[in-house]
Amino acid sequence: MNFIKKVIGGSSKTKTDIKIEDETSQKHEQTPDKKSNNTHKEVNSSCVPPICPYVSKENVRSDLSLLKDFNSAYYYNYYRTLEKNNSSHISPGLRPSAYVSGNTFSLKEFNIVSEMNDSCVVSVWTQKYSNESSSPVEAIYQIPLAPYAAVSDFSVILKDKVLKGKIKENSKAKEKYNDAIASGGQAFLAEKVEGFFKLQIGNLPPQEDVTVNITITSEIGTHLESLHFCLHRFIFPQNSFKFNYTLNASLSTPIETIELDNYKPTITYKDESKTKATITISTDNGVKSNIIAIIVPKYSEKPESFIEFSPIDKSYAVALNFYPNFSVGLDEVDQKSEFVFVLDCSGSMSGKPIEKSKMALEICMRSLNENSKFNIVCFGSSFTKLFETSKHYNDETLEKASQYISRIDANLGGTELLEPIVDILSKESDPEYPRQVFILTDGEISNRDKLIDYVGKEANTTRIFTYGIGSYVDQELIVGVSKACKGYYEMIKENSDMEEKVMKLISIAMQPTLSNIKVNWGDLSVVQSPAQVRPLFNHERMMIYATLEKLPTEKVVTISLVGNGPLSDEISFPITLDFDKADSSSNHIHTLSAFKHIQDLEESERKEKKDNKDKIVKLGKKYGLVSKHTSYIVTSDSDKVTEETMKTVEVLEKKQDIPTPHPSIAPSPVFSSSITHSAPPPPRGCSQNISFNTCSMPIPVQSSSLCAPPPPPPCISQSEMCDLSIEEEECDEDECKSLSFDGSLEGDMLVEKECLKKECEQSSQQSQKILFAPVMRSKISKAPSSPSKAPSPPTPPSKNFSLPSKSSGTLIEIIRQQKANGSFTKSSVSNLLAISEPPSGIPEDVWTTLLIIANFIVNFDSQKSQWELVSQKATKFVKQQILKSAISSNFETLLESAKKSIAK
Repeated sequence: MNFIKKVIGGSSKTKTDIKIEDETSQKHEQTPDKKSNNTHKEVNSSCVPPICPYVSKENVRSDLSLLKDFNSAYYYNYYRTLEKNNSSHISPGLRPSAYVSGNTFSLKEFNIVSEMNDSCVVSVWTQKYSNESSSPVEAIYQIPLAPYAAVSDFSVILKDKVLKGKIKENSKAKEKYNDAIASGGQAFLAEKVEGFFKLQIGNLPPQEDVTVNITITSEIGTHLESLHFCLHRFIFPQNSFKFNYTLNASLSTPIETIELDNYKPTITYKDESKTKATITISTDNGVKSNIIAIIVPKYSEKPESFIEFSPIDKSYAVALNFYPNFSVGLDEVDQKSEFVFVLDCSGSMSGKPIEKSKMALEICMRSLNENSKFNIVCFGSSFTKLFETSKHYNDETLEKASQYISRIDANLGGTELLEPIVDILSKESDPEYPRQVFILTDGEISNRDKLIDYVGKEANTTRIFTYGIGSYVDQELIVGVSKACKGYYEMIKENSDMEEKVMKLISIAMQPTLSNIKVNWGDLSVVQSPAQVRPLFNHERMMIYATLEKLPTEKVVTISLVGNGPLSDEISFPITLDFDKADSSSNHIHTLSAFKHIQDLEESERKEKKDNKDKIVKLGKKYGLVSKHTSYIVTSDSDKVTEETMKTVEVLEKKQDIPTPHPSIAPSPVFSSSITHSAPPPPRGCSQNISFNTCSMPIPVQSSSLCAPPPPPPCISQSEMCDLSIEEEECDEDECKSLSFDGSLEGDMLVEKECLKKECEQSSQQSQKILFAPVMRSKISKAPSSPSKAPSPPTPPSKNFSLPSKSSGTLIEIIRQQKANGSFTKSSVSNLLAISEPPSGIPEDVWTTLLIIANFIVNFDSQKSQWELVSQKATKFVKQQILKSAISSNFETLLESAKKSIAK
């Protein structure tokens, strides 16, 4: 079988068995679409925007190591948090009676069968327990349940009777459970509680086996172009038991690679198209490591659809899946976006940190394009804003921003980040301007977990990037906030180059995006979820679900996915839906669509204070979904009424120590020096486009230094705070005069790939010290304790910043002169750079801008990360003027002339 590739999954100790089943008689459902002159229906053909011409058709793959780095995947953040907080959560697994004194249960067998398609995974868990108690037992059992998963079926087998759960409204379910227990019958109550699925088993007869069946419907995890399905080790007990796992994958496109580490799987492809595969694992030793199946489908430059038909209620459900690879020149990207910069101005930022941050902000301001909105927020014990709401980027607002930045100082007391973030995110987002927030801070806050939970609920509208400054910053704040909002983070040490670190994440934010996404369903009447689609940022996969409210009138219908592209143009992707090819073997897409709709309704309750309880309960009952308003209840009249005293047993013992994580899992960055990826891998393609060469992209490495901090600085009183609002009262120039500092802050977050191994070895050598070192914080947010004027906060020790160099100071001064459209004028830069006379036919501002670009290349090559985006914007301006003024020379020729002029 020549079409079978060797599966690379597994270590050298765990080989993978691969085979192919001969299914010549089986016809694959997902055949190429066939056009029909009679049934093919175009939707609004005269109004549909042009099909995007710059989506790459190249099937270029990320490095295998990046695809397997599940720690960087957004879906894994839930488990990363569990790993970090394991001491405060109920530990996983059942306490076997053979090892734990007093435990009445033992797990005999655990079987999982999963069905996976392009969008979802439905898993049936079968757990067989024995109750060795001599008296009736009420047991409590919990398993972690990720926010993108829901329990959709529940049953119990007791004395050869199958007791199937029924969805009830929460209060009614609990009432029925209590009534059954009081009458001596058996009862089982299952509900979702704070990220866990909780099962209560009441009046379980002694010496009786019980089998619990749970069906979990989950959106498939994604990471770059790969699909992930994770069974985390925390959902399994840590003792030995018989375990069988089967994953049946059926995709709409061929499978290129299947990866699965730590175990010896058997992988069977069902046909030569390799769209279907089965992965099986069997062990008698339990589950000690994560089971993560990584499937890489063949790249598709267009959205893929998966259609499902439910024979029960004669309805269709649709799942859309899209992972685009935009091939756009760096200087061509002109997309709309909103940028909000949030700067820590507490006392501990005084001195070089605040000045370096101000310089970085200046560079950021000149890197935005004219299609942007922006704002600046300074926070401490209180917060101030440049504008009440974000303003359009132009010369006027840019000048106001420069004045505001020059007056920023570390004079806002403590560190209260939640209030300004709520102020930003509570404002309705504009889908045409994807909101991206950048937070720079050097300390910690008292309500970190509350903040992380809050921003996670806003991930559909906002992406957050975080920068941790110095050795005393709360690393979990930096990592947690960014990952909760599907952003990226950087750790900046005292001796690192802050401007370079800041610009690396700004560059990520500038990568191609599809925003203002809508699905034109035409004449189809659907309930779409999510109702508001998150902008499709680079290296992210989009998934949209819909349930048809009535049968389609045509068997083949063309819908379209429409959005604003990287060139600020509206682009369209046609999607053909062939309802004759719908899968009728399951109800998985229906269930997942209902679950996502319930999430929309719950979010509407939170933000808009709407009462959607009846709608949620109705959906929960129809599709068997546990939610905040619904629970499963099973009751059974006992053959013999239980009269003995019932014991309460916690099947999952509270605060039980979790074993040391398997090496495949990176522990929390606060306690470890393990590698953690913060920035995305390089975009794919040529170096001139938004697809960079993989080998040249830096790989982020987690900081490993944790030192004892100095005492927290005293808070500044409210009366001492300087009013920073440019729209209100002006500050005294002498008090708020901007200082010009440069210096290089050396970072360890991003290193070139060839340095990665060395950094890992160094981190490993340091980890023993870090794991046992006392962890202290430098700042706990406090409100001002007295209205009287407090002394100026001392500069924290060990802030060894370099003094500004002449060349770097010149660079920032040049950058400050750039206009909003990317141009430079001779009058603004003539005191910084000798400006020669322009060649014949070249406008003065075009030639001046060319000289600035040439000056960056010739004299500031080592600081390229600081001026690269500025130069891209300037290049775009020059190219526009070449076309507008009908200049005969092209950009490359003019730039070479400018370089020669600079060299003279």
